Amino acid sequence: MQLTDLNKLLNSELTTKIKDSHIDNGELLVNVESNNLYSTILFLKTNTECKFKQLIDIVAADYPNNAKRFKIYYLLLSHENNLRIKIVTNFSIEEKILSITKIFPSA
Repeated sequence: MQLTDLNKLLNSELTTKIKDSHIDNGELLVNVESNNLYSTILFLKTNTECKFKQLIDIVAADYPNNAKRFKIYYLLLSHENNLRIKIVTNFSIEEKILSITKIFPSA
């Protein structure tokens, strides 16, 4: 599977969940609303074509001047497809983000 194929698959399967996606520096960046984060990551891990079985990293940033001031990135790896993907969501200080420890216990 190539990144362009993965991008098409995600946009067809997760149409209502993905705000935006694009390929940059050999990685696919997928932007989702915070309420769609858990289900998107679960899909990426369990889908037989995607196979993103490894969580590489979680990175967060604070942009105090923005209404949704926090941005969190989840970096996933598919060994079988030799692909990396970044899932990103923006959220405000009032929002709660579901933990993904049930999907990736090491998270």
